Amino acid sequence: MIKKFLFTFLLTVSLAVFAQSPKRGIAYGNNSAADLLALKPGISWWYNWGSTPENDTNSNYESIGVEYVPMAWRQVNDNEVQAFINRIKPGTKYLLAFNEPNFNDGSRLTPQDAVNAWVNVEKIAAAKNLEIVSASPAFNDPNNNYGGYSSPIAWHDQFFLLCPNCKVDYIAFHTYDSSSGSVIGVTSLLKKYNKPIWVTEFANRVIQTAEQKTTFMKEIITNFENDPDIYRYSWFTGRVDPLWLDMAEGPLLAPESGILRPIGREYINTAYTTKKMNLPGRIIANKHYRRKGTSLQNTTDSGTGQNVSGIDQGDWNEFMLNIDNAGTYNFTFRMASVTNPGKFDILVNDIVVKTDETFPATGGLQTYTNKIVNGIALPKGEVYLKIKFKSNDMSFNYIDVSVSSLGVNDPKTENEAITVYPNPIKSQSTLHIKSTITEPLSLKIIDMKGDICFSSDDYSTNQDIKIDDKLSTGIYILNVTYGSIKKSLKIIKN
Repeated sequence: MIKKFLFTFLLTVSLAVFAQSPKRGIAYGNNSAADLLALKPGISWWYNWGSTPENDTNSNYESIGVEYVPMAWRQVNDNEVQAFINRIKPGTKYLLAFNEPNFNDGSRLTPQDAVNAWVNVEKIAAAKNLEIVSASPAFNDPNNNYGGYSSPIAWHDQFFLLCPNCKVDYIAFHTYDSSSGSVIGVTSLLKKYNKPIWVTEFANRVIQTAEQKTTFMKEIITNFENDPDIYRYSWFTGRVDPLWLDMAEGPLLAPESGILRPIGREYINTAYTTKKMNLPGRIIANKHYRRKGTSLQNTTDSGTGQNVSGIDQGDWNEFMLNIDNAGTYNFTFRMASVTNPGKFDILVNDIVVKTDETFPATGGLQTYTNKIVNGIALPKGEVYLKIKFKSNDMSFNYIDVSVSSLGVNDPKTENEAITVYPNPIKSQSTLHIKSTITEPLSLKIIDMKGDICFSSDDYSTNQDIKIDDKLSTGIYILNVTYGSIKKSLKIIKN
């Protein structure tokens, strides 16, 4: 008997709609569910320097709806690895590594110490399919550094010299410089590693008025939101010791649980959508919201001014979009590749919707061709589109996006749709796979750990499939296969 779940989506792929900045978070311990719910309208993630949420945020984690990111604060010993893995919450995507290793009051790890301990960081990440965020050294004075490293650049340089093949997907950094310009400037120094940056603590340690502290904060987050090399950032912090006079106006939360201070309201309400592009229309490649690798190059093609260049296999660009109406869209990519065919994948809200799209070599980085990809399903509202590059020596200039026309552009896609109603999952739902022919199909429900919760070959397309049993609270992927078609839906169970 298939498990019962509820979900509403009328498109080829189920796609979450975001209500918060995907970059903005908070570094904050000893908090409460009420605190996070107050912050939720403006932040999408948080961490507390530990491996699991605390207080009532642990038992209420899934219902809060703000992503928790675990940290290996110090080295994890061999006999601690499995316990650490067991504490990681379902749906976790990232692992933060060692906190301020070059500080006497931090994790106290030289680059060699960190390299020696990295094997267990990779074991933890591999067990849960997590991406790894580097250790977070910061600038400090000679009286407070550990191992002789006052510069995070020197610390990272030595780490990568000793272990060039260590798995590090993102670079982490802390900064408490006194002015917004200085914070932005020192953060830019981390771009040399050609990896997306997490600024996992930022604030200043200066006695200021509330207005001055708020201005400082807003100038930085406006810059970070518009800098594609900043993947995520988190303000420090929710509350502080009353004796910390240099941070008295910085905490986002009042002493009472769940109450924002004025600076907290500014933090969650500061705009993050200046790079949002409306569709149907043109997605200009140089307006990416986040990126890994890639650079920009002047171009005379199509009046965009600059195209994305410096593309290596494994790089990606992500765009923030506003979709007028849910539907199926056709994409025309403006691309170039010198000698080898170009190849890329397309993801919508981090779900792969097209893979191994290719176009022939054009003979030059400024010799462009159009690559048409039809039948991409997009939900209404805020959507994140990611292009993952799978070949080198490419240029990428723009994407023109238009609504598919039934019977003209992509009739097969228009006639192939999945409906699962309703959403969120509560008690029951009906699954319907619309197809031009009725044929057997295969269903699989997979949880975020990759475990198969249900599998069946007893159903067909064009059939109302009643789902009778409940899933546990969480996030699942429903995979549907029929004929040569494979589709996936994200299932959310409240």
